[in-house]
Amino acid sequence: MRKKIFYNLVIVLSGLILAGFLGYFIFENEFERRRPGEQAFVPETIDIDTIEDDQEFAESIPEYRILFDGLVQESRELTFARILDRHGQQVETKVIEGIRSDGEKIEIEYTGLRLGHILNDLLVEDEAMHVIAYATDLYAADFTMAEFEDAYLVWKKEGQYLNPTQDGLLKIVLDGGPTNKWVKNPVLFSFISIFEDMVSEYDRMDAEWLEFASEQSMFTLSIGPVPEIDIEDWRLAVEGLVDNPLVLDYGSLKEIGHESVYATLETISNPPGGGAIGNAVWAGAPFSKIIEMAGPEEGVYDVIFYCEDGYSTSITLEEAGQPGVLLAYEMNGRTLAQEHGFPARMVVPSKYGMKWAMWINRIEFVDYDYKGFWESRGWSDYAGRDRPDVRFD
Repeated sequence: MRKKIFYNLVIVLSGLILAGFLGYFIFENEFERRRPGEQAFVPETIDIDTIEDDQEFAESIPEYRILFDGLVQESRELTFARILDRHGQQVETKVIEGIRSDGEKIEIEYTGLRLGHILNDLLVEDEAMHVIAYATDLYAADFTMAEFEDAYLVWKKEGQYLNPTQDGLLKIVLDGGPTNKWVKNPVLFSFISIFEDMVSEYDRMDAEWLEFASEQSMFTLSIGPVPEIDIEDWRLAVEGLVDNPLVLDYGSLKEIGHESVYATLETISNPPGGGAIGNAVWAGAPFSKIIEMAGPEEGVYDVIFYCEDGYSTSITLEEAGQPGVLLAYEMNGRTLAQEHGFPARMVVPSKYGMKWAMWINRIEFVDYDYKGFWESRGWSDYAGRDRPDVRFD
């Protein structure tokens, strides 16, 4: 009898070990599958100190190409050498004024080419009213056509070639404009029609003119496999310290409202220049309306988001009520894909992705500072993209 028990115990333990190994193997391979690939173009590897003139500079970056796409009659991909060959006579040195986010004005001498000269070679459609400039790290900036024509593609600063680790090899600067439109290492200019960062909740965005963002391969990261959710059975509970607990199905969630925001999603562990970053137009119910419907009691501090895969995180009640914070059910004009959090995920533009909870099934209002999956493991509870120096505090 003891031998049989011992034999059965060995079988059970062996099964558990095998299951654990397979689970770890599957998880690691799933993570590797989703991990952004290595960038083929690495500006930091180019030694600019040995370059003597613009022609040699162009020859040192033959793989650097800029794609002009979208509302143009023909997409064109230009190397810097091609741009220099075509417009070398129009290169100028100019003192550019920029306005920082704190209102401070700066003046820097740059050498480069006004983008309006390059536009003369393109057949831009009449409907084109904005240009989204994407960088190698997928940072994006929105320009009106007038701003884009007056912006400069530069490669020298105060008479010296740009430092690749600080300014990139090439850089877009807008004279008299905000420095958040100074884009280093631009690789794609997408010409689009009318665009607003925020649109009315009554607006219904046309998916056809959101293709500029849909073409991105937006990264996904999670603590385990993507859960399969039956939308007919899915319910979202809103509870805790509230006067009016809610239970929402998918239809009632969509009835709360429809607001859109153009926001950057970036994982908190993304290294400088890394690929775990992307931009999209997200749409869903303004979270401020959910707060209003639930009616938080006095003393509520945090809002906790619980997810189908066991993940959890929180933001403060004050943060949750900010403009642009959504309980999203659409991405780029389409229903959220399973891997991006269907049926509902948080969009918190000021935060890193660890606060953008996916596959949410319960929301709880509490009167204490809740530490979620990553926060309880020592990662930043604030997780604000305005403080990249304290990502891991």
